[in-house]
Amino acid sequence: MATAADYTTSQKEQKQQFDGLSADEKLATLWYVYDGLGEERLENPDDNKESDSSSDLYDQVKGKPEEEQLQFMRDILSGESNDLTNAYNSLSNTTKIALWYRLGQGMAEGSVIQVPGDYDLSDTAKQLVGAINEMSFEQSYLFVRDAILG
Repeated sequence: MATAADYTTSQKEQKQQFDGLSADEKLATLWYVYDGLGEERLENPDDNKESDSSSDLYDQVKGKPEEEQLQFMRDILSGESNDLTNAYNSLSNTTKIALWYRLGQGMAEGSVIQVPGDYDLSDTAKQLVGAINEMSFEQSYLFVRDAILG
C-alpha cells in the first residue's frame, strides 16, 4: 500500500516531468488531462463570483487569430513577458485557474485553437498523461493546478 510520502514523491516527479516538456508538449498534456476528466470536468472557480475577472482576458485571447491564441498559451507556459502574459500574471491564482478552465472549454467547443488530432505526444508526455488520468479527480485537479501555477 502506498504511503502519503509515496504520493508526494510521485507528484513531485510528475511535476518535474511536466516542467521538462516543451511549451507545446505542456499544452497538449494539459489538454489530454482536461479531456480525460470527462464527466468530472473541472469547475470554473469564478462561477460563483459576481464578476468573473478571467472573462476579460479570455475574451481578448478568444478574439485573436488561432496562431496568436496558441502563442499566448505558449508564452504563459514558457514565462515570456508581453502585454497579455503580464495581464495574466497580475491575476490571482484562482483567476488564473479560471482562465485555463475557460481555455479548456473554448478548446472543447472549438472557439479556441485545439490540439491537432494528429499531434503525437512524446513518450514522456504520454506516460505522464496516462499516470494523471489514472489518478482520482482530486489528484488530477491538483496536478493541473500546480502545472498552471508553476
